[in-house]
Amino acid sequence: MKHHLPTLDALKVFESAARQLSFSRAAQELCLTRGAVSYQIRRLEEDLDCALFRRAVRQVYLTNAGQQLLQTVQRLFAELTQTIEQIKPGDSGNDVLVGATTYVALRWLSSRISGFSELNPEISILLQHSVNAEDFKIQDVDFAIRWCQMAGQVTRNRPLELPMPLFPVCSPQLLERFSINLNAAPLEIADLSRPPLDAVPLLCEDRQLDLWSLWCGERTSPPGNPRRVIADANVRTQAAIDGLGWTMADALMQRELDNGLLVAPFEHRLEGYGYAIQVAPARYVSQNALALRNWLIDQA
Repeated sequence: MKHHLPTLDALKVFESAARQLSFSRAAQELCLTRGAVSYQIRRLEEDLDCALFRRAVRQVYLTNAGQQLLQTVQRLFAELTQTIEQIKPGDSGNDVLVGATTYVALRWLSSRISGFSELNPEISILLQHSVNAEDFKIQDVDFAIRWCQMAGQVTRNRPLELPMPLFPVCSPQLLERFSINLNAAPLEIADLSRPPLDAVPLLCEDRQLDLWSLWCGERTSPPGNPRRVIADANVRTQAAIDGLGWTMADALMQRELDNGLLVAPFEHRLEGYGYAIQVAPARYVSQNALALRNWLIDQA
């Protein structure tokens, strides 16, 4: 059956550039010239007849079409990688498949996997990043690390919970734009809905779960600020750094706070959410998967 899909090379270049929001870093990652990356992106935009990136001085941003394509491409690449690993000849009994977003993988999981791999070099760890996709099935992975509401207890199918309160952050330049003194008293919840901050977009993952209203609670009416949906947490964080709006942060963003790229001017925190290791009830858990899972629990 014929298809009219872009080339795999073009999609690989797009995924790298979109994930890093940089043509230069994509060129380094793929061992290409920056001109070659720009050419592939331009050809892809011509084939799709739409802009995937918004160019600015020394920076690129994803358009809505680019964000949508990035989610699909990353999910399909993850599924393709999983299928290839399954059909490759050889013993795959040592493989452990973990479901985790790129946000969690980069900021929490990677360093812990590194320590485990040093002690267990014979175990291959594969990451499935599409855990937030609608068609994700937890039974397809050995276990997943997912953001969710905390239950307050651990069970066989949820052996670890990592509560992480949520709080709004933004770039310091955004507050300076409105002459808000960062050294003054913390902002109040209601300040988010008052001029001039009421015009600043609230970045969110989707519109079904309004964390901003949950964060406000019963202390004030839900903020009427415009919402901007950015599904990928890494892209959402970068958008906040670039001054495009507020985003909800947790302890995994501590590096950006320490570096001064983001500030947290509100004291109020939204409790009751965090990350949990989740296991499918009916899935067989290999000894290797159990070893990794117990290692992560001990490290936590």
